[in-house]
Amino acid sequence: MKKQVLPKQQELNPSEKTALSSFLVITLSILMVYCVVWAFTGMWPWTKNHYNSYTLQACRWLGGHLDLGQNYSHLEIAEYQGKFFVSFPPFPSYVMLPFALLFGESTPDGWIALAISLTGAFYVFKLLKHFEKSDASAIFWTLFTTIGSNLIFISVNSWVWFFAQNLCFLLSVMAIYYALTGKGGLSLAFWAMSVGCRPLNALYAPILLMILYQKMQETESLSFGKLLQKYWKWAIAPCVIAVSYMLLNYFRFGNILEFGHNYLPEFTEAEKGQFHVDYIKQNFPLLWKLPKPGADGKLQFPKFNGMAIYLSTPLFLSYAIYTIRSFVKKEMNGLAVRILIPVTVMVHFLCLTAHKTMGGFQWGNRYPLDALPFVLLGILLVCKKDDHLEKYQIPLAILGLALNVAGTIAVYNNWI
Repeated sequence: MKKQVLPKQQELNPSEKTALSSFLVITLSILMVYCVVWAFTGMWPWTKNHYNSYTLQACRWLGGHLDLGQNYSHLEIAEYQGKFFVSFPPFPSYVMLPFALLFGESTPDGWIALAISLTGAFYVFKLLKHFEKSDASAIFWTLFTTIGSNLIFISVNSWVWFFAQNLCFLLSVMAIYYALTGKGGLSLAFWAMSVGCRPLNALYAPILLMILYQKMQETESLSFGKLLQKYWKWAIAPCVIAVSYMLLNYFRFGNILEFGHNYLPEFTEAEKGQFHVDYIKQNFPLLWKLPKPGADGKLQFPKFNGMAIYLSTPLFLSYAIYTIRSFVKKEMNGLAVRILIPVTVMVHFLCLTAHKTMGGFQWGNRYPLDALPFVLLGILLVCKKDDHLEKYQIPLAILGLALNVAGTIAVYNNWI
């Protein structure tokens, strides 16, 4: 009888093995930092999440109801025509639907939030490798972006306010990565999902479209009109996702653009509503506000409405350094996107500061985190493979890690 020869399993090539081990280093580093925070705060992934609006909403949807059926005094609930609704954009509840089907209100929100955080780090790493960063450099920038920034505060638990931002970060990085690799349908779909977490992320569509246009121009010498004719199918997924938001908004609040926040008491009772240009004057300085020294010599860190973004997320400072250097050196490569990024970020910040509040209870300044994936992209567009400036970012990364671990622990424990 002839002996059967089984096919050999395909082995990973050396570069894949190195990348895999590098991401293992990233994962272990993130988990170690999270464990320190969890040990001091008790917010382990298996602990009950009392701020589980998205799970509650998903459970009600599965039961055939758009409203929550009751008020939850500890959550930000919108009351409209005698019914109670989750007051946040709906996409995180889309993610929760299959889990709610299996686990109901006992859905393991904390583990899901952790999976989102690690997947976000994975895509940051993939983004860096796309720019041909060495493994050591990719590890550094991934850790700088994730645990060296204010992301720590919003990613160590699954509270409703932070879960959406954490998910938005992941979806934005995915949208950027797939735009750079020419997969426009995926890129725009993930962008539309991110808008369903943080609506102002709609502002970043021109950056993704510019990247896709330039990517297509590299391989096909077609006019803009011809490109539209060829790739119109890319618009199908984002349009379907957008229509789903509009239908939900209409059937809940009678307005395709209203997801419920305007029906919170803090905005219904506000003379100027949720958004107004007059708010910019008081809120814009909060993006740069330094902590004040107290009488006992300790710095007084604000935990409402935010502080200097370059302290809580030093990557913003790195971005400023790299951007200034690129313009001083008159580097022209990718100039359109490089100009579009800071312009869009500043417009985004103006819109954020036109909001009545700047995030309430928090460590650092969490609203500007929505721009972080595009700020990282801005750095990568001008940061060379072996850039001498990288070593000078290490102190900033250490500052970001130390401040955010200490600040996150302190705020969640009400020590400040």
